Amino acid sequence: MNLFAVLGHPIGHSFSPVMHTASFRSIGYDGEYIRLDVPPAELGDALKRLADKGYTGVNLTIPHKQLAVPMMDTLTAIAERVGAVNTVLFRDGKMHGHNTDAPGFLAAAESELGFRPAGRRAAVIGCGGAGRAIAIALAHAGVTDLALLDIDTARAEALAAEIRSVSPASAKAADHAALKEADLVAQCSPSGLAVMPTPAAHTADFREGQVLFDIVIPPGNPVTPTMAEAQRAGVRCCNGAAMLAEQGALSFEYWTGLKPDRAAMRRAVEEGLIAAAH
Repeated sequence: MNLFAVLGHPIGHSFSPVMHTASFRSIGYDGEYIRLDVPPAELGDALKRLADKGYTGVNLTIPHKQLAVPMMDTLTAIAERVGAVNTVLFRDGKMHGHNTDAPGFLAAAESELGFRPAGRRAAVIGCGGAGRAIAIALAHAGVTDLALLDIDTARAEALAAEIRSVSPASAKAADHAALKEADLVAQCSPSGLAVMPTPAAHTADFREGQVLFDIVIPPGNPVTPTMAEAQRAGVRCCNGAAMLAEQGALSFEYWTGLKPDRAAMRRAVEEGLIAAAH
């Protein structure tokens, strides 16, 4: 049996196990996927332990994606570019780091919201692991203006400077006043999870005609707090279900070279949301 896991802290909200298990069953793959609560200080030891136990690979979620970068023996080009790892492959005694958040987000933004970045304006709330990957992906995909919001202003400013140095996008650290200027708002903070149940932005921060992609999948409710606020302003929204399925599918392909059942993965996430609401 091939072993996989998702590591985070907290981790109880993760739908990754049911999603991957659904695909394993659908394609007849002999695999097991579990979730493990791993505090940040224990990440390095946990990765080594799983490698020693014969795991094929793991996913990483909050707060591990940037912490893992220096722990990797190799990085794919995209993981190196975004400075965050959400997928680890254990092979030949080494840890190989990859990032599927960025391409997963871009694919889901187009399929769910019809958003194509070229020539558009975007704002990213939360510049941690996933937010960082998404901001850099948007810049390289052709957005002209990119507003970055983070409770750590210095982190947003550093990311903006980095993006300006490698792309033509006009990136800047910003406050909530900049949100209305964006065609797409990507909500990448923990808002909506148990650790932060409040919205990341309010109705007055949005305008009709925008789209909001909230990458969070809140347990028990498909409408995140930020989505509820944006919908009152006439904004089309989606949560992170499509992105989760797509980035998970890309992780599986990286680990195994096989094609997963994307439809089964998406259904499992949506059914899990419904079940959690009851």
